[in-house]
Amino acid sequence: MTKKLMRLLLVIKREFFHVLPIFLFFLVSFTLINWTESFLFRRSGITPFGFLEVAIAAALIAKIVLVVDHLPLTHLFRKRPLAYNIVWKTAIYWVLLLIVRLAIRLVPFLFKTDGGFREDLNLFIDQLNWNLFISIQAYYLMLLFIFVTFQELTFKIGPAKMRHLFFGK
Repeated sequence: MTKKLMRLLLVIKREFFHVLPIFLFFLVSFTLINWTESFLFRRSGITPFGFLEVAIAAALIAKIVLVVDHLPLTHLFRKRPLAYNIVWKTAIYWVLLLIVRLAIRLVPFLFKTDGGFREDLNLFIDQLNWNLFISIQAYYLMLLFIFVTFQELTFKIGPAKMRHLFFGK
């Protein structure tokens, strides 16, 4: 193999192993939230997402995290105490997740009626269970905070030290 191909494969492997834990974290989290929604709100007519939809959402969020991690905007507080960067990155990820969740819920409304965009948007606003949506978004805030805390701790002390702290050896 050529040097360029080897470097490309190395970059792909590194990015894959960087995004895999993020994907798994959000896949498990989104699945648990989806199950909770389906058990609690089955009678109210809320249709839970299928596993494939949950996996796609987890992959999308993992990709967003991967891209956002490479932006200079996310590293504004690298030289400050850890809490600053944790709160900052949690806020960025939370806003992006909010946008993705709204888009996931809005897209079916855009294809549901023959009305214009304004009519579809009004229908979406009227029919969305905002209490449930905000409650789940608050739960995501907590999950993102936990995720970013461990991500930043791993960055500060190193992956090898984190593995040693959690698994020994």
